Amino acid sequence: MPKRSNDFQRLIYLVRLNLSEGAKVSESKMMRDRLTKRFREVDVVVEGKVGSQRVFVSIECRDHQRIADVSWVDAMKAKHDRLDTNVLLLASRSGFTPEARDVASKYGIEVFTLEDIDDHDIRALLGPNGELWLKFVTITAEKVSIRVAQVGLLAPETVATTPDNLLYLEDGTELCQTKELVDGLLKSPRARDYLLAEGKDEHKWFEFVWEPPSDQQGRPLYMKKIEPEVMRPVESIRVIGPCKVDIAKFGVRRGKIGDVQVAWGKVTIAGNSAMAVATKTDTGETKLSVNFSGAAK
Repeated sequence: MPKRSNDFQRLIYLVRLNLSEGAKVSESKMMRDRLTKRFREVDVVVEGKVGSQRVFVSIECRDHQRIADVSWVDAMKAKHDRLDTNVLLLASRSGFTPEARDVASKYGIEVFTLEDIDDHDIRALLGPNGELWLKFVTITAEKVSIRVAQVGLLAPETVATTPDNLLYLEDGTELCQTKELVDGLLKSPRARDYLLAEGKDEHKWFEFVWEPPSDQQGRPLYMKKIEPEVMRPVESIRVIGPCKVDIAKFGVRRGKIGDVQVAWGKVTIAGNSAMAVATKTDTGETKLSVNFSGAAK
């Protein structure tokens, strides 16, 4: 994330990300000034299409304790008159003076601010406890063993593998190395859901068993025995290795931006700063986004 970002800009970015399904949302986007030909930074830009025409909705954010006055509105209007902005929105944490709101309205600029709301209004969005937690699991595959089935007189056995051991399909077609298969397995939704559900902060090791394993098309896997040469069905794959589980609770704040209820919070986990933003529209649609901004300061 660009260094010039701040928490209020980051909040507005995540709110728009939740609300802009199908559009591209960028933070701190550089747009070219048509007069000077130089690039200007815009806090948040939502890019979409109306028919075949590209449309840019630009949002400028003001995270000041002082209320935004008409001079800021005028400055933003002048800036975006020279950019490819189709619609300009202005967000001020502390609100706007009546003159600023009036002038913005005459310019056709929508303004909005962050208003506090009661905890009860957002409780349904965050669950009965009104809390947000983040779990971060780091794993490394250290040992991989494969159980192969009995074939003829060959008894079933468990094989300790190396990363370059090959796996095959039933007809002898080479599929991939063990390392490729295990890497894909540990990134799969199945592994993710298991680790997040079962992982606790005291855990130092993980064990994951996949039985019966298959490729992406659901076809069974085989290992090839050299002497005698025969294809042996794979019954299970067991992966063991060290893990680190970090669990942190967001300090949740609640507010309202226009007609959208918002709950958000920050936390430092695994050395990174994370912000979570939950939104609920006036139609009842809810969404949650989590953004990582790199090493925490």
